[in-house]
Amino acid sequence: MASLLEQIGNDISKVFSPSLPGDLGTFDEHLDFIIPKVAPYGEDLSETNFWVDKRWREVRDDEAFHEVFLHIFNTGGEYMMVVDGNIFKGTWKQLSGSNSMIMEISGRSELFELRYLNNDFLILSKHGDQARKGQRRYFMLVRDGVARGKHGDIDWHNAMEAMFNVWRENSLSLWAWFIFILIIGLMVFWLR
Repeated sequence: MASLLEQIGNDISKVFSPSLPGDLGTFDEHLDFIIPKVAPYGEDLSETNFWVDKRWREVRDDEAFHEVFLHIFNTGGEYMMVVDGNIFKGTWKQLSGSNSMIMEISGRSELFELRYLNNDFLILSKHGDQARKGQRRYFMLVRDGVARGKHGDIDWHNAMEAMFNVWRENSLSLWAWFIFILIIGLMVFWLR
C-alpha cells in the first residue's frame, strides 16, 4: 500500500513539475544543470552502503563508446574495472574528512571529487580543470540494474532524465500532495 501511495505521489509530482529543458545540449551542460538541483538529496562518500560492493556502469556521451565499462568498489579498497568482461584490478581510497577518493589502476593514480551520490547514481569529477585539457569533466556511473533499463541499455539522455527525476520526485512531492488534496477537497465541497 505504501509503495502504491509513493508511486501516486511521484506521478502527481511529475505533473506539477517542470520537464528537463530540451535546449541543454551537451552531456556536461545537462549535469551542470541537474547536479545543483539533486545535490541536496545526495549522500556523502563516507556512506559506503550507497556505493561500495555494487556494480556501476559508466555512461558517456561519446558516440564511439560501445564497450560496457563496469566499475566495482569492493570493501577493503579493491577496485575493479571490467571492460566487456575483461577485468583490470586496482585500488581505491577515500580521503578522510572529504568527499574525495583516489583511484589507482595500472600504476596510474587519479584524484576524484564527489559531485553526486545516491542509490542509483555516482557522479565524480577528476580534480583539476579537465575541460581546459579537452578531457571529460564528469565521470558518470549508473547502478548496473538501472543502466540496463526495462527495454535494454539506457543512453546518456535517458540517464539524465532518470537523474532529473530525483529532483522532480523530491522537491515538489509535498507541494504536489498539498495541491492534490486541495483539489480533492474542493471537488468534494463543490459536488455536495
